[in-house]
Amino acid sequence: DQLEDVVTDISTSLEGISMGMNICIFMRDLRTFVRDELGVYISDRRLVKASRLLKVSAATHGRDSVNFVDCLLLQHVIWQIPEQRDVIREWLWDNLTPGKSDDLVDQTKFLLQGLASESVEMVKKTMGDITGEAGARSSDLDAINSIRKEIEEIERLLQQHSDDLERHLKLLDALQDHLWIGNDEAHAAKQHLTPLANEAAAAVNQTLADVIALKFAISSDDIHIENDLRSSVIESLTGQSDEITFTDEELQMSLKEAKRQFKGDTLRRWKNSR
Repeated sequence: DQLEDVVTDISTSLEGISMGMNICIFMRDLRTFVRDELGVYISDRRLVKASRLLKVSAATHGRDSVNFVDCLLLQHVIWQIPEQRDVIREWLWDNLTPGKSDDLVDQTKFLLQGLASESVEMVKKTMGDITGEAGARSSDLDAINSIRKEIEEIERLLQQHSDDLERHLKLLDALQDHLWIGNDEAHAAKQHLTPLANEAAAAVNQTLADVIALKFAISSDDIHIENDLRSSVIESLTGQSDEITFTDEELQMSLKEAKRQFKGDTLRRWKNSR
């Protein structure tokens, strides 16, 4: 009777266990891998049963959602012959780190470079004015606000990813307490997965810092940046700035002479270097 009660409680609790899109994509990719590499077809019915197993794992550990750590159990239910198990386990270990399959950080860096270039172009048009107090046109200010909103959305996604990795690392740290994974298996998985997760966390947190810095550079709150320095600040933050050095003779020139020799941002850098 007690066993039946436990089974009933677990079955009921599964209704409240969520499975995020990242886990669904992960299972889809695993299904494709075993089909293409091992010639094993995973039916929809079998995939549903595997999903239920992951929810049971989450529920019995007091969580309300499936984590990548739960997916370690898939190595026991996907293969058709025992020899396939090691191959599946290696694929799981190589792909279990959150964000691994969608290259989120690389995509974000690409988007960030584009937004930084747009930001530099716009603040040069407004001479660094992002509030309108120095006479910037409303259309240019609207464009800067639009860029800022895009940056804030990227920041939100990266912060969510950073939080996912932090939870993932905590679960890896406690992996040897997992109810459904043996000690030897837990130890081996932890040894392999923890460095990958730490590396991923460092990368996403660095990218998140770059995104926040760019947001502040085109914001009027929190940090004060002189208008004539704003484009140079953005370029330096995003690595777009090509270092320019001036000779002693150039630094001794008068402003009138410098204006004849230098233009735009180069002139501003000359002023700042004096």
